[in-house]
Amino acid sequence: MNKLLRIAILALPLMVVACFQEGIETSGMPIVVRPNSGSPARQNVAPLPRPGSTATDTESNSDSETNFPMRSANEKLADWYSVRVNYETVLADVREFYKPLRYNGCVAFLSAALRRIGVNIPLGSGQQESPSLVTRPFSQYLENKLGWIRIDSASNLKAGDVVFTRDNPSYPGYPAHTYMFQAWSRQDLGIAFVIDNQDYTHERNIYDNDTAFNFTPYAYALREP
Repeated sequence: MNKLLRIAILALPLMVVACFQEGIETSGMPIVVRPNSGSPARQNVAPLPRPGSTATDTESNSDSETNFPMRSANEKLADWYSVRVNYETVLADVREFYKPLRYNGCVAFLSAALRRIGVNIPLGSGQQESPSLVTRPFSQYLENKLGWIRIDSASNLKAGDVVFTRDNPSYPGYPAHTYMFQAWSRQDLGIAFVIDNQDYTHERNIYDNDTAFNFTPYAYALREP
């Protein structure tokens, strides 16, 4: 990456880098979780490949476009990002342009994963809010520039959907967090498997607003039409 561009991105004020409210979840503070739920930021579970996928957590699906013929970006993302070694690739990518890494790094992780499967999310510059670092421009780029459609109901989520939570009250218009929906764990309880900056596959309560089990509730998801 261009060194000057990397410096410009890192010069962005921390207050405008998402995830605004949820960075504390990965700052090393202890997390209390509900009984039998598993740790939302620490528990690794087996990857959940889409039907027909043969990838395991020790295999790396190629990020070549030819590996995903005639499939949506969300389907590609679900297959590719659900492989552990690919998550580690994203971690290495993020380390190159966002030094705080996991802290407030939800957009950095998802934008890096999307670039790996062929969706070009601009890095931006120090003169603007980067769609690769901040939730609002990230959401706006997917919806307005790429034409992704909004999924208002979490009950309609599919693997690979890019989820945005409700806004941080201190920053209206800026979703507090974004993550990739992977699969339901207990849909009746609103608990899903997700992948984000907090960790590789882990559980999250989609609806709850309880700081003991992740933070901000679901607002909408975006999906390539």
